[in-house]
Amino acid sequence: MPNKATVRGVLMDATLAPIASGKIVATLQGSDIFDGGLRVVTQQVEATTDAQGGWSLDLIVNGEGERAGTTWTITGYNQYVAKVFEAKSLFLASALATTLGDLERSSAPNLRAAREGNAARLISVPDYDRYLALPESQRRPNDLLVVDGREAAPVIHGTIERSLFQGVQQVYLGGEPAALLEASGAVLIEAQSSVPAAAPTITRQPALLPEGAGLGDSITLDLGAAEGAPPPVAEWDLTLGESSIRDQVDPDQLSMDLSEPGEYALAVNWSNASGTAAAAPALLTVAEPGAPGLDYARAAGYFHAGSVFSGTAEAVSGVANGGNGGWDLARVGSGQAIAMTPAGIRFDGGSFLQASGISTSGIGGMFLVLRVAIEHHNSGVAQLFATNPAGGPVSITSNKGKLQAYYHDGETSRVVNLGGAPATPEAFVIGIEIDNAAQTVRAYTRGGSIATFSVPGIPGVEYGTVAIGQRLHGTLTRAALFGRPAGGSFAASFEQVIEDFLSA
Repeated sequence: MPNKATVRGVLMDATLAPIASGKIVATLQGSDIFDGGLRVVTQQVEATTDAQGGWSLDLIVNGEGERAGTTWTITGYNQYVAKVFEAKSLFLASALATTLGDLERSSAPNLRAAREGNAARLISVPDYDRYLALPESQRRPNDLLVVDGREAAPVIHGTIERSLFQGVQQVYLGGEPAALLEASGAVLIEAQSSVPAAAPTITRQPALLPEGAGLGDSITLDLGAAEGAPPPVAEWDLTLGESSIRDQVDPDQLSMDLSEPGEYALAVNWSNASGTAAAAPALLTVAEPGAPGLDYARAAGYFHAGSVFSGTAEAVSGVANGGNGGWDLARVGSGQAIAMTPAGIRFDGGSFLQASGISTSGIGGMFLVLRVAIEHHNSGVAQLFATNPAGGPVSITSNKGKLQAYYHDGETSRVVNLGGAPATPEAFVIGIEIDNAAQTVRAYTRGGSIATFSVPGIPGVEYGTVAIGQRLHGTLTRAALFGRPAGGSFAASFEQVIEDFLSA
């Protein structure tokens, strides 16, 4: 009897719910000659679906005869005998268990292969007896058999015509040129000793072009070149750091846009049957986006130990602004004088420095960074640096050693705790940044961290007065105030200035 394949499936309705007590009908159409000369013209097999809609049919394999030209049609009916599906022209290629989905995917090429059963097959085996040991149903009278003994030239068994190899100039076996002979020993194709096998050699190293490409640029991968016989094939990969990004490369143009900084590496291996040659990797370092240059002349206000001053070093009457805000500081108040020392501007709780009548309309953000040393505290609040000191919007103070930053959120004044001042008069750095477009506030604390706050309203950044050192007993080493035009950017970053102030 012919071999049979077990075909399984699940019958479902339009909502993909299983149909119980349905019927599956399989009908064989066409004819074939099987073992024992049995000619099968038609056959019909039926099965009933179980509670889960599952079904199983044992069907004759119609691909093992000499002229396999039959097909199956499988039809599914629900419990009311209404047709649910129909799959036509299905070809069972083997006796292995399969599913209806597998049949639908493979039936067309299998059916075509069966109809072309008279075409010659070229089969490679280690010896002729191994082929003869195959079941008769797996052998055909028109098979061409290549016996590959490895130690001798391959030999073909079977009836063939020389025209089959017309135009074939060379046969390779295991990467080596080989001669092709008939079973009688007649040479069909000679080995071409004039084309010896050769391992790949690199003739041009790979490259990432253009050299020096930066963030946002487009690069092209040049895989380089290699020689060998047979001609070598390139295998390549592009990595960023430790991760492959080959999938980001256009496979046709071998190009991509640089969207991330880091170390890019192009590795290329050239291979043929004789070996592999690794090219030197092509490297490209893409730098982080450049931060704006740190130029204090672009600050709205900048004061330090080297600032130009008027009066004497023991009694300073004014300090010139090193920034571009268009205002200088003048001595106001009474009491102890202001001194200019090698460490900076020293205050002793008496006079302080102030500028008035400043116009800052149109700015959308500002930040203030101080490097200061406090010698001792009095009973009042020391204004280390304040804009509009009568009511904000921005100031940094010391309330008996408790460092605080103030800002105005559009409705009320807010305070940020910056930590405590050192017990000894050592210099420390603190700061605050206001961004009224993003509605955020950032503060640099005495502990060395940056805290970020979301502001419920629009924080104020415009100011008309600046005061420094009011009621302060200590030395202002450096002070920088940067403004950002509305819709523009800062001339330096908050982090840059903090880092620079920490260094000196």
